[in-house]
Amino acid sequence: MKKALERYGALLLVLILVTGVCLLFSVRKSGMFIDEIYTYGLSNSHYAPYLTNVQGGDSFVDAVLTRQDLLDYLVVNDGEGFDFGSVVYNQAADVHPPLYYWLFNAASSLTPNVFSKWTGLVLDYLIYAVCLVLLYRLVRALGGSRLNAAAAAGLYGLSVMGLSTMLMIRMYVLMTAFTVLLALLVARLMRQPRFLWYPLIGLTIFLGLMTQYYFVFYAFFLCAAYVFYALFRREYKSLGLFALFAFLGVGCLLLAFPACLDQLFADKLVSGGNAMDNLRDFAQYPTRLRYYFADMRHGVKAAIIVGLVCLPAVLLCWGRLRAAARAGKYRIAGWLVILLPTIPTFVLAAILSPVLDQRYVYNLAPILVTAVSFLLYLLEESMDDFPRARVGKTAALLAILAFALHIAHYSPPQYLYPEYPEYDALVAAHAEDPCVYMTDNYFPPVTQDVLQLLYFDDIFLTGDPDSAALDRYLEAADADECVVYIDVSVFWSSGFDPNEMLPALLASTDYTDWAPLYANGLSKTYLLTK
Repeated sequence: MKKALERYGALLLVLILVTGVCLLFSVRKSGMFIDEIYTYGLSNSHYAPYLTNVQGGDSFVDAVLTRQDLLDYLVVNDGEGFDFGSVVYNQAADVHPPLYYWLFNAASSLTPNVFSKWTGLVLDYLIYAVCLVLLYRLVRALGGSRLNAAAAAGLYGLSVMGLSTMLMIRMYVLMTAFTVLLALLVARLMRQPRFLWYPLIGLTIFLGLMTQYYFVFYAFFLCAAYVFYALFRREYKSLGLFALFAFLGVGCLLLAFPACLDQLFADKLVSGGNAMDNLRDFAQYPTRLRYYFADMRHGVKAAIIVGLVCLPAVLLCWGRLRAAARAGKYRIAGWLVILLPTIPTFVLAAILSPVLDQRYVYNLAPILVTAVSFLLYLLEESMDDFPRARVGKTAALLAILAFALHIAHYSPPQYLYPEYPEYDALVAAHAEDPCVYMTDNYFPPVTQDVLQLLYFDDIFLTGDPDSAALDRYLEAADADECVVYIDVSVFWSSGFDPNEMLPALLASTDYTDWAPLYANGLSKTYLLTK
């Protein structure tokens, strides 16, 4: 036990700290991004990809959605657990591969008929913890000490970008884990070639692509870097096996999920067609790169500051490092093969991403933190003959973890949605009133508002304020107040103008006045009164 603590005590300390911070922010998470709602629906809805499909058709215009309809979309119902065929069906209609959704469906199947943020957060935390261990093993495989590897796990695990990856109930945390795993396998292949690494690399490429197509960028450039490394060292047999299994990994994607070809070549917002449009739009390159650089700088702020502190120390020790290099004490080729692919990957992801959002480079954060581990590694190699070097390294680790905790305290992650309790309270106060959603059969805004719509027994959806079905719905309710959601996004949905829609509703109903309740991006919510 004592020996195990000596070997893994630093990693255990990091995992305890990260677990506590993850739990703290998980408790504070009060809402969900629209894509997180899609995660629940696409994973658990039984052969009904979107809310327009929950009643068996492809439209909810002039129709009533009940609370049970919404729950049927979000949860695994009795007798529908572990239905991976339904997940594949739903994902074929979406724009992403199905692996994370399979895992999410399995997690939801353990608690049928339950809709809770904890289903996604527990799954994400488990994947996140595995990612931290893999990052620890990656730094060790590259030659870093246990304390160095623990510092890397702590800098990433407590970073804004890392915590945001965990808190977003989406496939990006799994893609990040496979990114680190692929880097680890390539590092081990360079350090000690074994046949086992080749099929594992092919399997990881397959699983990464089955998680998120953006995985391909780092995988491609990492494989290219290894090819140059193997050519330089004339390891032709290793190169042949590596190429064979890497291509097998890509081929398995085509066999396991043929719909990927339709998704990659479709002309949708999130598709290969959209990516090519962004690639040809040279004018937007500076804006996109500035955005992603700023986000990355904020997302791994503690790691960047630690790196900037280490860099002058490395330069001061340059003479000792050169002497150590001449003596063959350390090698940097492995570090470069792992780190250099992040540069073209970052640029390409920034240019091709369908919308400006840092989640498209989430998987690069732990690899970028590894660059700090490289500087720490160089310092370690120059300090080993100093007295009390171990004490100094331990103190440095504790200081790094304290600094990372400080940054995490003052720079909270994304996807907490602290405004949602206010929205919930406003809606709960009118839960007994009828609810009308003005939309022209666009499911994104309705999906975004699901957490609040669950307060109502039912919701009437229409795009026509003069709808006869709407009149019948309101007459049957016979209420003095009515909650109205108006789909206002021109980019994502109907783009109705409340200044036109509200007077039209008052003219066609018995209501005489309106007042705003709240706005939630794609929609605005109002209270009609008589």
